[in-house]
Amino acid sequence: MEQDAIQFEHSLRVLAAQLSLPLPDSSIPHFSRYLNELKAWNRAINLTAIDQDIEIVVKHFIDSMAGVKAIDNDSEKSILDIGAGAGFPSIPIKFIRPDSAMVLLEPSEKRSSFLRYMIGSLGLRRMAVVTAKVEDYIERQESAQRFDCIVVRALKVDGRGLELGKLLKPGGKVILYRAERVEKGFELANLALLEELEYELPSGYGHRVLSVFSK
Repeated sequence: MEQDAIQFEHSLRVLAAQLSLPLPDSSIPHFSRYLNELKAWNRAINLTAIDQDIEIVVKHFIDSMAGVKAIDNDSEKSILDIGAGAGFPSIPIKFIRPDSAMVLLEPSEKRSSFLRYMIGSLGLRRMAVVTAKVEDYIERQESAQRFDCIVVRALKVDGRGLELGKLLKPGGKVILYRAERVEKGFELANLALLEELEYELPSGYGHRVLSVFSK
């Protein structure tokens, strides 16, 4: 068991280093626990179609962590994860940016239960789970909380369909995790495309793009 833990830490460090991602020592046991709980819960509820450890680590953990490349280097950011699912990208980002304040928006009650369990069992602070559809949340939040960053990884975003700007602080960003650059003419509800950051996932697991929008 101890050998497995050593191997896991080594693999995670090597993979994170390939994308020059930060990996605090305190995050290692969190990632290990997250992997084990994800696989255990996945047998009962549909959290992810990926079930091999290496694929989970690269396609979910490393890919999620890559989002920090588009987030200003300030640990006190407030982040909204739309369509959080099993916690990607918000939970891995939280592990490496522990001072961030996060809201995880997820319409499924079963997945929300998993998220609450992970947050509670790991003692993660300044994290809340909201079980709601994004359209309803936007409508409710028009005069309430605003965020520095909104991350969207698993949800397909129709350019004109979501008025995400209503949830942003001045200067805030919407970060879309994508497999390719946005097509010419793509619009995101009155937000402008600031930049697109491209990277290759380790071990040949594919090309990824962070498309960053702001008011």
